[in-house]
Amino acid sequence: MLLAAVITLTPTAPASVPAALGRAAHAWLLDRIQQTDAPLAQRLHESDGPRPFTASNLWGTKHARGGKVTLAPDKLCWLRFTGLTQDAIAAIERALPAIGENLTLAGATLRVAEIATETDQHPWAGRATYADLVQQYTLAPGQHPRSVTLRFSSPTLFRSGGRDLPLPLPHLVFHGYLNKWNTFSPLALPQEAKRYAEECVALGRFKLRSHLVSFEKGGKGAHVGFTGEARFRFLVDDAYWTRVMTLLAGYAFWAGTGYRTTVGLGQTQAVRDS
Repeated sequence: MLLAAVITLTPTAPASVPAALGRAAHAWLLDRIQQTDAPLAQRLHESDGPRPFTASNLWGTKHARGGKVTLAPDKLCWLRFTGLTQDAIAAIERALPAIGENLTLAGATLRVAEIATETDQHPWAGRATYADLVQQYTLAPGQHPRSVTLRFSSPTLFRSGGRDLPLPLPHLVFHGYLNKWNTFSPLALPQEAKRYAEECVALGRFKLRSHLVSFEKGGKGAHVGFTGEARFRFLVDDAYWTRVMTLLAGYAFWAGTGYRTTVGLGQTQAVRDS
């Protein structure tokens, strides 16, 4: 199972908060999970490998100034959490607040206005199964794709050689999706997909912008990431492998892209090309 849940919020009073609230959202979620399943919260927090959930920054705020954003009661904002396993999904669903409940992020109080878990409720919400995605992207009839476009909606980066790499290189993008898929899905994909991504997927047209994201004061915890759209072209016109690549791109909606997806980075949607 896969879940993307969106919590729409209304600030109860004007407030100035840090622009990067992904860590605060992460902490809020784990605290809620700990209230009903402390061992699971501990595993989610301490896992060394891919984690079966993502957490967004607070979206819908005005542009940051001096590392701060202003929240206003007349301006809706929202958080998004995704789950990649049944245990993580159940924990997120139990953690979701009731409409009208208040939650606190960085000292600001926000009232829950809506909860969305279905695509028709919010464009960033939705449910699926791994089998659904396999059926949609690899087994459905029709012409196989020659490219796919990804929209990186929050700052995205990768770690390579111990350094941050804020570029959507195809092998880093698709290797990350494949790793998460084969870690959490009951339907494994062949590891040869890595070779196809390395040798047969090329970065095409793109429109990207760099961003500095700082989770702490000073330089510690700061990263440069990118947002925008990038098109990935399939150089070898193989029906199976091109469909696998679009399957992985579709999975990005729940899995996120790159580094630190549990604290707001790498929120991604696929735009399927022809």
